[in-house]
This record gives sequence, C-alpha cells and structure tokens, in this order.
Amino acid sequence: MTDTLPFEAGGGPDLGPPPHLRLPDRVGWAAFSDFDETYLAHAATPEQRAHLAALEEFLLSEAVEHGLLFGWVTGSSPASVREKMARCGARVLPHFVAGSLGTELTFFPDGVARPDPEWGQLLRDSGFDRDRVRTAVERLARYGVDLLPQADPHTGSPTEFLFNYYFRSLGDPRRDAQSLDLVRDLAREHGLGLNISRCNPATGDPADCYDVDFIPTVCGKRNVVRHLCARFGVAAERTLAFGDSGNDLEMLGAVRHGYLVANCTPEARSRFTRVSPHPHAQALLTAFRHHLGH
Repeated sequence: MTDTLPFEAGGGPDLGPPPHLRLPDRVGWAAFSDFDETYLAHAATPEQRAHLAALEEFLLSEAVEHGLLFGWVTGSSPASVREKMARCGARVLPHFVAGSLGTELTFFPDGVARPDPEWGQLLRDSGFDRDRVRTAVERLARYGVDLLPQADPHTGSPTEFLFNYYFRSLGDPRRDAQSLDLVRDLAREHGLGLNISRCNPATGDPADCYDVDFIPTVCGKRNVVRHLCARFGVAAERTLAFGDSGNDLEMLGAVRHGYLVANCTPEARSRFTRVSPHPHAQALLTAFRHHLGH
C-alpha cells in the first residue's frame, strides 16, 4: 500500500520519518486523544513543552511494555496535524491518526503512513456523498439557517467524507438552539452523520461560531473508538480517552476512563464531569501513570 501521508514532522523528507510508536504484540489497553488543545498546546509555554516531551518519552519507552495502543482522534486533517507537529514541537507519531473527525484512519507501523483499508471500505459503502450534503445545506438556507463553508487551509477543499461549515451565532442562545435543532433534523432526514460544537478560538476558529460538520453516519469519534477496540480486542475497562471540547464528548463517553483536560472549553466542562486537574499533555501523562501502574 502506498504512503499517502508523508508526515515529515522531523523537519523534511531528507531526515526520514519521525520517531514512531511500535505496535505491541498484544494490545491490552487503548487510549484515544484529541489533538488540538488536548495533546498539543498551540501556544505552549516552556513548561508545557517539557510535559509534552515527557509524555512522548513515556510513550516511546513504556507503551509496548503495557500493551498500549495510542492515537489521535481529531477534527484536523492529516496535513494540518503534520504542520502543527512541526510548528509546536511534537516529534513522535502515535500508532494511528484518525483525522478529519475520523474520516481518515491511518496507521504508522514503520513510521510511514498507511491508510486502514477496512475503515476506508466501510466509508465507501456508507452511501455518503456531496449531493446529499448540498441538498441539506440548500434546504437549511431556505429555512433561514445559513451555513458558511470552511476551507481547510492545507488542502483548500473538503475531503471526500467530511464537509465543514460554520454557523454564526445569532446572539440569542434560544434562537441558536432552534437553528441547530433544524440542522440535526435535516441531517437525519438526508442520512448524514453530524458533529456540532462551539468553536474554540484557541485553535484559530472564530469565537462567535459553531462548527457544523457533515460526515458518514458510520463515522465520528465514537465509532472510531468502537472500531479500533473491536479490531484489537480491547476490553472496555482498559480504554481511555482525552478531550477538550464539545466534539470530544461522544469519544469520552465511549470509553471507561474519559477525561477532559483542565484547559477544556466551558461548554465541554458543563456537560462532562470528569476533568483532570492538569492541562494538555500533563493530563495524559498523569492518567497513564495512574491507570497503567506507574
């Protein structure tokens, strides 16, 4: 299978692939982390960079010993993840990246990106297509609910299985809720999966908007967790997840040990009770040491 995501986070193609985690012979634990503002702090302080380095060292030295499968489940595209790794000081590739809200699932068994064929086939069989999304968005506009297309700055266009929009707040929580309920109704009517969450300015999004993402119904962060746990035979009591915003809550609810990081959004904190006292990578490292016995 060809490499579709070069992921040269180490500084360029001449340096070869960045360090990567070796897959355990037997997976006993599975951990899933959001990337932006959970695993990676965009405006990291020296202390936060030190915590990230400590987490990466822990994963490199002890993931195999504990039978830990670890990866990022993120709304960011793979190209965006690669750029942020280089810019923000992350150097170690996880076992997998489920990018673009899980519509692109890639493993790195030898440090080279290899798409998961089983997941890809599942998406192709889902019946999801651009015309369904376009029809739903046009109907919403006729009802007075305008969705503004988002363009990935790294690709310039949506992916095959993910279409991103902004819904700009009307300044009235009640009217916002009514409009977003209509989005949910039409998504169901057109057989579309949907993610809605308040935008997080810390990741570069506008402060007065909601993310509205259309995806296949078989996809999303929760379904990525279920797919990988079933594939590797991981027991429910040995699953962890970490997030910082509303679009992570379904993933946190799909595992036994789900945590919001301390820097989470107010929206997420109001809807999920288990919040780490630590931010970003420090929260992950603390939880790993607790649950994995160190």
